Amino acid sequence: MRYRYILYLLSSFLPIVSIEGYAAETIEQKETCKTNYSQSLTITPAIYPYLVEPKDYPEYYRRPYPSLSWKDFGNKTQFVVGRNTPIDSTEVAEVKGDVYRPGLSLMCDKNFTRRLQFMSKNNFFVHNIGGYGPGSAMPVYGGFGECIVPKWQIDQIQRYIGNKFTGFDVGEQDGRFNFTYRHIIEPYIPDKKQQYLASQPYFDRVASDLGNWCSALSVLWYWHPILKEGYTMLAGSETQNKITNGQVQYMHLRGAGKQYGILWYGDVSVFDSWGCKIYDDKNGFKNGGSLSFMKRSYYTQYMYNSTILSMEHGWCEGAWATNRGKLSPIGIMHNDCVDFVHKYGQPGVMVTQIALLNDFYSGWMPASHIAASFRVWNGMPYSSGDYLTDALVSMFYPHYERSGFFYDETGAMCATPYGENVDALLSDARVETMKQYPVIVAAGDLFSGGRELTDKINDYVLQGGTFVVTAKNAARFWPEWKIIEKNTLFPAGTKVKVGNEQIVEQAAFRLYKADLPENAQIMAKVGKFPTVWCIPVGKGRVILSLTEFGLNSQPYRVQPPSSWHRGEFNTYLERPYRLLSHFETILDELFSSVNLFSVGKDLGYIVNYLGKGKYRLAVYNNTLKSLPFKIESHIGDIETINELSTGNKLFSCAGYWPHEMKGEVEGKDDESHIYGGDIRLFDVTVKNEKINVMRKINQVSPVTGSYLATDNMMYLKEVIRTMPTFFDYFDGVAVDGRAVLQMDDKALARQNEWYTLQSLDIAADLRSGFDSGYWTFDIQKSAFQRTKDDLNRISKKLQLLYGKHSLLIPCAYKNQCPDEMRAYYNICFIDSISENSNWSYGKNFRLLDCSILEWDDVYMAMRERCVNKQLDVTVDKKVLPVNENHILTLERYEKDIRKAVSGVDCFFDAFGGVCVTAEYIANKSLDALLEEKKWWDKIGLSVIVSFIEEINHFPGLTLCDAVPVYYERSMDYYKDVLSKMGHLGLKRALFTTQAPIEANYSEQQIYNKMKESFKILSEYAGQRQLKILLTNTRFRIAADVKQQKQMLQQIGVSANMGLAVNLNHLSEQEYSQSIDDAGHLLDVVILGGVGSMEHSEYLPIAESGKSADKLNRLKDVLLIEKVWPFTNESIYKDCQYMNWVK
Repeated sequence: MRYRYILYLLSSFLPIVSIEGYAAETIEQKETCKTNYSQSLTITPAIYPYLVEPKDYPEYYRRPYPSLSWKDFGNKTQFVVGRNTPIDSTEVAEVKGDVYRPGLSLMCDKNFTRRLQFMSKNNFFVHNIGGYGPGSAMPVYGGFGECIVPKWQIDQIQRYIGNKFTGFDVGEQDGRFNFTYRHIIEPYIPDKKQQYLASQPYFDRVASDLGNWCSALSVLWYWHPILKEGYTMLAGSETQNKITNGQVQYMHLRGAGKQYGILWYGDVSVFDSWGCKIYDDKNGFKNGGSLSFMKRSYYTQYMYNSTILSMEHGWCEGAWATNRGKLSPIGIMHNDCVDFVHKYGQPGVMVTQIALLNDFYSGWMPASHIAASFRVWNGMPYSSGDYLTDALVSMFYPHYERSGFFYDETGAMCATPYGENVDALLSDARVETMKQYPVIVAAGDLFSGGRELTDKINDYVLQGGTFVVTAKNAARFWPEWKIIEKNTLFPAGTKVKVGNEQIVEQAAFRLYKADLPENAQIMAKVGKFPTVWCIPVGKGRVILSLTEFGLNSQPYRVQPPSSWHRGEFNTYLERPYRLLSHFETILDELFSSVNLFSVGKDLGYIVNYLGKGKYRLAVYNNTLKSLPFKIESHIGDIETINELSTGNKLFSCAGYWPHEMKGEVEGKDDESHIYGGDIRLFDVTVKNEKINVMRKINQVSPVTGSYLATDNMMYLKEVIRTMPTFFDYFDGVAVDGRAVLQMDDKALARQNEWYTLQSLDIAADLRSGFDSGYWTFDIQKSAFQRTKDDLNRISKKLQLLYGKHSLLIPCAYKNQCPDEMRAYYNICFIDSISENSNWSYGKNFRLLDCSILEWDDVYMAMRERCVNKQLDVTVDKKVLPVNENHILTLERYEKDIRKAVSGVDCFFDAFGGVCVTAEYIANKSLDALLEEKKWWDKIGLSVIVSFIEEINHFPGLTLCDAVPVYYERSMDYYKDVLSKMGHLGLKRALFTTQAPIEANYSEQQIYNKMKESFKILSEYAGQRQLKILLTNTRFRIAADVKQQKQMLQQIGVSANMGLAVNLNHLSEQEYSQSIDDAGHLLDVVILGGVGSMEHSEYLPIAESGKSADKLNRLKDVLLIEKVWPFTNESIYKDCQYMNWVK
């Protein structure tokens, strides 16, 4: 038995004092030491026997609508019976269940309210109203399109359905986003944190349209981010042999649900990669997923503790979504499952003892899917940490990446060597959630967690947890261990000793060196060099691999993955990076040691805990042949095994086997064999039980009255989003009063939806204004009138935002404050300042000061006194006339041009201006911009404004009226920014075209409407002496220079329209020709390298085959430098190539 072998393995550990430099003599001296350490390192299985209760989580109290609890579902699993909402008894499903899952046609139904009333009267649930199509025109009578739900319908749903409504469907949008991201994100910045910020607006827009009352239905990835936001009430995954393996999806959804206090539901699709299963008279049963797969999915999702089980359709014979008439085999299976739950009740709590911990910004995606292979965040190649994630997921779900590629459904459901005993967490998980798992594995590159994650992991281990980690991450968590890379390369064929076994590595690897505690124990070694250690820490232990990520250091030679199209199915994915064999062996022993049961080879199984000595097991066979099975206990003696009938076997039903295949029809189905494709459930009792049953761990309480101070309100949402655990410590921000005054009222109104969604209390911090004498309550001073005026303006701006609208003022001015101001404003005085910390305090609130709003700095500022440093932004230089045509593009979320310029070492040697996003102009009030312009003029700085980053039709700005309300908002936004530009005397605005729309609006319609829009904007800009420049952007309509030139000619080229050529979007062949093609319309060249065919990104300026001299000789043409990463080194390198610096 594996779990017995680990005892032997652990008994061979060797203690050492230090391994700095792998001192061989030190290890040899310790070889003779005897220790009886194995017993203390043995992991006793531990069960956390509690279902998620949303009300236990602080997030519950911030959400606009309460996330649903088991009580709302009557403490039992419910079932979907149709895609309609009946208006009377003639439309009620003839299938068992109480949940209806309508489409958006319900929202267009003239009998909308009557249908809700009938549903309410019969205590039916309304679940996951679907059909939302991002950016697509909505048909008059409903269907697929972008639906903007009006408030009156939200009110009606609240009134009649209440907590029996599970939300509008954010359905399959993760898949849609994956297919369209290259149309949306411009530029594509290959940075995980930046991709998180660029991706969230897509889902924000979906949720906003749907009233922020949503349920999530994933098909590919993006599990945690949607659940973290306040709009998700319930979450599920559409399981099918088409996209991501359902087991992997629910592994992530369970972890996300346990992190954020969200329950989940089950969902089974009738589609697969080859079509849709319909039991009609046209042999539709031959298409889609197999009936056996659907049954296995239904019952495994029941065992996952799903609140609802849902078939996509197919309950009755006939057309799509029919739920009246003769039952189809799908309907029979469905009714049998309803009867099963009625007879046998709830399955108990699913046992998951292992958590895979990944970084909050990992953006991890399965190794292969229908759009790409080895990618994160849609388009970034896997890094080493991502290969580790894939390798660990593969240990629990072997061949999961084959889902959707194999006719026999290989990979759609996998055998489970350790049972489905694992969840996935991200690094923002609270330690209270971590402690529910006896084993946690650092499953990726945990680059962003900082000191906070270190503290959580140490707390977890000290309290008894087992934490598995590789050297790259361990060096961050335990710097005192002095873990650094050693350049010794161990070649393929190296033998690693694990216990008494010699394991031959198939690939080369490198080791790190470390200085570990005296009680560290060797688990594996190469000769005298340790490769894996066990370090006892408090009540727990750290298992440390001294390899970077437990993988080979040099890639295997592999065939490149096939692109996804018919004719390349049933092909295998070869991985260039895999777990080292010795590390995989140790992990295998560790994971096996916490197994409660085993059932046999090549089978899948799930274990649920019913109570002391009582368990429910699901055993399933994903193959086409009968397999032997035997339930064995590793935690005590089996007393009884009772099989629970799942009703009709369905083996002979049409469509039972996958994709017109025929399995082992005469296979065995008895007490020791399980039929091909089948799933069986058992109740098992165990005596002399050897497990730990954990006590319930209380989640943290909601935070109230805790503010983080900030001196800038620009991009506040993005700032907070880069602080994943912000709301664990704060419920508000205190913005410097003068920064509040700088904000544009329209911008504040736009941003407030997110602040309201998060219940973010925004206050005004008036300390600097009063302490500097800029404001005063002394009526004898001239500044008093300004104080009255400014406080009134600040208060009005706060009224546009969520919160108590507090004005925070130092207590030194308390006695001077006029009574009428106290009565009129919500003035709160800061009564005390801690001498030993960065906190200030007032009545029922506290305020943290931290000059750098990077989360690690904020976290440290909460815990210890630090000096708040101010960046010196004094600039006494002026731009040089020779550089006036050289423009530097600032970062996407730049808040302050002056600070940005002061941070670029070579700016005044190379540049004469900057390019900012239109959002920079939109967010600031005209008065604030005019004040800022004084500094621009003083140093001779020119400013170009770009709309390019925001024009994408969905979720940003649009140029066509497929969704009229957003077209009107977009046109108002363009005009508002252009108007401010006119007042500021700015001359150029960069525009681009938009991408195709998924449905109900043709490319020709888009093209025509874009021409109309550009003509309107050109005339508006012309009145303000502005020039509009169209920019070529790959993956758009009219994407290249020639097409855009033709569009301008069709519009009727005016003096204030021209072209900007973006070299980042050109192929090798287009690169040199496009500037010539633009001709006299050329006004701007955006510098960069040859464009990526996968997506657009800022690329380094090419160092060969392109003439910097040709670009520099262009007369009256601006050269705009775009660079990522935005570092002095990258900027200087490009400037060197352009001969702008020496």
